[in-house]
Amino acid sequence: MFRSMSLVADSVVSVIIAPGFLPAAATRSAVPAMVSTQWLCDHLGSDTMVVLDARGFGLPDDLSEARCTRIPGALFADRFSVDEASFHRVAERLGITSGATVVVYDSGTESAPGVTSPALRLQEAFGTFGYERVSVLVGGFLKWNAEERPVESAADSAAA
Repeated sequence: MFRSMSLVADSVVSVIIAPGFLPAAATRSAVPAMVSTQWLCDHLGSDTMVVLDARGFGLPDDLSEARCTRIPGALFADRFSVDEASFHRVAERLGITSGATVVVYDSGTESAPGVTSPALRLQEAFGTFGYERVSVLVGGFLKWNAEERPVESAADSAAA
């Protein structure tokens, strides 16, 4: 019995970590909760998508890295209020409407035990305030950069 349960568990783990497997978010919009670097690369430049760089979201030590290079078109997201009205104002200023698809990324490094990554915290905040189409980039900027995907200097990108 334990062997068969182990085989099932191994099979589930294999499917979950297989390239291209991304679970759908449990929202009405069916936007993936997590997106791959390939998915983001394929959708960069979409009129309905906003990419947010959360490497500086509440983490002052990440500010210098985030201000050097970023995913093309990404907006720097370091100041989101926990007050609902202020949150909506900042989102609106960034061009985030209720119909926009938002992809959030952070550095992609492992967080300390018990600490949620900046991208996941920002995704949760968006969900709290009613934004359903928010995904997190799997592997963050570290993976994006390691795959030699396009980047731009922060000077070339609009700052949020």
